[in-house]
Amino acid sequence: MGGVEAFVGEQLDRALAPLRPFARRRHLRHLNQGQVDAAARRVARETWWGDDPRWYAGGTPPRRHNRVTPLVHGDAYFPELQRALAQATSYVYIVGWCLTPHFPLGRNDRHDLIDTRLLSLLSETAERVPVRVLLWSGAAALIQPTRRAVDKTVRAIESDGHGDLQVRLDPTAGSTHCHHQKAIVIDGQIAFVGGMDLTTFAGDRWDSARHPLRAGVNWHDVQVKLEGEAVADVEHNFRQRWAAVTGGTTLPQREPHVDPAWQTPVQIVRTVPRGAYDFAPRGEFGIHHAYVEALRRARRFVYLESQYLWSQEILDALEEAIVAPHHEPFRIVVLLPARATSGKWDNDRHVDKLRQADDGRGIVSVFCPYTSGPTTGVRAFSYRPIYVHAKLAIVDDTWCTIGSANLNERGLITDGEINAVVVDPEVARPLRIELWAEHLGLPYEAVAHADPIQLVDEVWSRQAAENAAIIERRDGPLVGTLLEYKTGHMPGSWLREEVEVLTFER
Repeated sequence: MGGVEAFVGEQLDRALAPLRPFARRRHLRHLNQGQVDAAARRVARETWWGDDPRWYAGGTPPRRHNRVTPLVHGDAYFPELQRALAQATSYVYIVGWCLTPHFPLGRNDRHDLIDTRLLSLLSETAERVPVRVLLWSGAAALIQPTRRAVDKTVRAIESDGHGDLQVRLDPTAGSTHCHHQKAIVIDGQIAFVGGMDLTTFAGDRWDSARHPLRAGVNWHDVQVKLEGEAVADVEHNFRQRWAAVTGGTTLPQREPHVDPAWQTPVQIVRTVPRGAYDFAPRGEFGIHHAYVEALRRARRFVYLESQYLWSQEILDALEEAIVAPHHEPFRIVVLLPARATSGKWDNDRHVDKLRQADDGRGIVSVFCPYTSGPTTGVRAFSYRPIYVHAKLAIVDDTWCTIGSANLNERGLITDGEINAVVVDPEVARPLRIELWAEHLGLPYEAVAHADPIQLVDEVWSRQAAENAAIIERRDGPLVGTLLEYKTGHMPGSWLREEVEVLTFER
C-alpha cells in the first residue's frame, strides 16, 4: 500500500505543483488580514502576560487561575465525562466535528455497552438541564462525514432522544473545509478540550495506554479537563458559534467557581476561518500564533504529537530551531501515525525536509507507535500501527498545548479549531512523562528520573531499532510502542494476514 500511495502522491504532487504557490499566498493573505491590531497589542503590553510573546493578544486573554487535568486516552476521558454529565445541574454545551449517538462511554462490562450510550446519557441529563449540541453540518461530497451522514445523526437524536436536548448544524465552513472543534462545557464549571470526538466514526476513540490489539484501529488521543477562569472562554466560543447559527437563541450562563489555590495560567486559542462568522470576519489565528512563538523560543526540546505535519510555518519554525545556536543539547521529537489518513505522502515530504535540515546532527527524531498481539495468520505475532490523533505540543517541560488543531494549514488557518495553551511545569512535565512512559513501555518513575535528552538519544532510538528487528522476525511482542517513522512503506496490514488465513488455514 505504501508504494501505491507514494506513486499516487508523486503524480498529485506534480499535478498540483503549479497551484501550490497560489495556495501559499492565499494562506499568508488570510494570516496577514487576521493579524491582531495595534490597539490590542498595546493593551496586551500593559497586562501581566504582555511581555511573553507566546500568549496571543487577540481573542480571549490568558487567565491566571485554573486547574488543568490532562486526560490521556478514552479510558481516562470518557468516564470523567460520564461523571460530569451525571452531576450537571444547570446546562451542558457540546461542540464537535462528528458524533455517534450510541457511542458507549463505558466499557467495563456488557451492561456499560448499553447503559452508557451517549444519547441515553444526554437524554437523562436533558431531563434535568438544557443540553445543546453544535455539530459541523458535513461535506457535500468527498470529505467525511457527508451531510447525508450528519443528517442521519440528527434524525436519530431527534427520534430517540428526549428531554431538553437540541442539536444544531453549523454550515459556515468552506466547501473543502470543516469545523473541527471538540469541546464540552458543563454548568460553566468544567470544560473539556482536545482531540477526542464522541464517535466511532473512522475509528473507536475509546482506547487505553495498553492499546491491546483489536479489530479496528487502535487510537492514541488526548483531552484536557479545565476548571477555573478559562472555562468561561470555552463557553464563550460555544455561545458565539451557537448565536451565529441560531440567530441568538438565549442560553443559560454561570460564572465559573475559582479556587485561589488554582494558579495555572491558561489561554483558550482558536482557529476561526476568515469570512465564516460576523464575530471574527477577518478570522482568528491564535493557535498558529501560539505554536510558532513557542517553537521559536524552545531552548532544550520540542515534543510534538500530531496526525499531520504539513504547515509550512511550523516547518519554518522547527528548521529555525534546528539551525539556531544552543547552549546545551537540543532535541525535536515528533510522533506521527504510521499511515495518516489521506496524508501519508504529505507527512513523508515534510519529515524528509526536517531530516534534511537536521543534516545528520541528531537533533530531529520522528517516530510512530505500534501495538502487537497474536496473529490470525501463520506468523506468531501481528504488528499494527496505533493511530496518532492527539494534537499536542510540549516545549521545555514548561509550555504545552492540547486541542483539536493538526499541524497543517487546515488546522491553523482554514478550519474551525480550539486549543488550550498552558504555561506551567507542574502540568507540562507530568504530561510529557506520562506520554513517554506509555511509548517507551517504562514505569512513570523511570521516565521521571531520567534526563529527557538522554532518553531521546539512548532509549527512543534503541527501542525503535529493537522493535524493527522484532517485526522483521515476527516472533514476539514489541518493547514499548515505538518504531522509527519511515517515508514510503510502513509495516502492518490486515490484508496480508487475512490472505494467509484464507490460503494456509483452510
